Amino acid sequence: LILWSACAAADYTFEPAIPMAKPQAMALLDIADCDGRLLAVGERGLVMYSDDAGGSWQQAEVPASQTLTSVACAGDGHVYAAGHAAVALGSTDNGASWELLFDGNEANSQWLAYNKQEFARLEKALESADPEDARDLEYALEDVGYAIEDAEAAQEQGPVDPFLDIWFRDKDTGFAVGAYGLIYGTQNGGKDWSLAAASIDNPDRYHFYAMAMDFAGTLYLSGEAGLLYRSTDGGMNWQTLQPGYDGSLFGLVVASDDSVLAFGLRGNVLRSEDSGATWQFAQIEADPRQGLYGGTRTGDGTLLLVGAGGTVLYSHDNGRHFSPSSVSGGGTLSAVAAQAPRAALLVGMDGIANYKVPEHE
Repeated sequence: LILWSACAAADYTFEPAIPMAKPQAMALLDIADCDGRLLAVGERGLVMYSDDAGGSWQQAEVPASQTLTSVACAGDGHVYAAGHAAVALGSTDNGASWELLFDGNEANSQWLAYNKQEFARLEKALESADPEDARDLEYALEDVGYAIEDAEAAQEQGPVDPFLDIWFRDKDTGFAVGAYGLIYGTQNGGKDWSLAAASIDNPDRYHFYAMAMDFAGTLYLSGEAGLLYRSTDGGMNWQTLQPGYDGSLFGLVVASDDSVLAFGLRGNVLRSEDSGATWQFAQIEADPRQGLYGGTRTGDGTLLLVGAGGTVLYSHDNGRHFSPSSVSGGGTLSAVAAQAPRAALLVGMDGIANYKVPEHE
């Protein structure tokens, strides 16, 4: 049984997604508008696209059948997607067909090599450490030893940790982030990926959930337990921010030229107007408050956030205040794409839903 499970896990990455009779009714986790073509991704490797604003959908050919959690437009027909088992996919025809670029087997190999190097470094440092520093080094060695054991086990059992977001600045440069501190970057359109864990402080391997860049080029990363980071050099180095909140932050939205939002657990929304230096809670007119998983800024500046129980929150003042709305059915919503002039498409566990953006009061 153990041998069968290991083989099945290793082979599953390369099983193509099966055709679905009604793809728009399947569980969907992300949606994006890539140069006028809508792309939505979801369970069992589903990627579908629409060239008529969501009126009709066609399923794309995908070489992996893992659940896909995120899709990113990179311009000039280049699109990227990521999901479970650390799968990363790329397309050069605006999402009609896809290539497997990276998976959890390679991610785990890099993670194992990194921890072995770290173990050797800590052992050497321990040889000349004073008693006080030695205690901290011993604890660190123990943690790295556990990480090595986990990585070696994953080599036999197959990759399981998912990517939860993928972000690209352009067709060449991007990151995929996810569970247990997964963070890998590419500089050549996904042909090669490199572990970027050394550039970010996350010793407890908390999950990374979302990445976004503001209009000034500052890159933000949100995560579990209130983790927030920013980078002013394109992700080469990361600074830990202090939002004053320790709940998970599942998403990020750039609200305006000078503000960014981080949102997540129990419907909490944090807002910064100074590139992440300080954060304040937005006022939410909703009770009970549901978890928020996705968001966007519409063409007229309205902010939309979506989440559990069919929750939709909207703001007309750059995220200072949010009012509640909803869609019929009450199924969990995961992402939203704005549609002109005052419409949006919502995706979630029940597939796709149309939404009319409320007027300014």
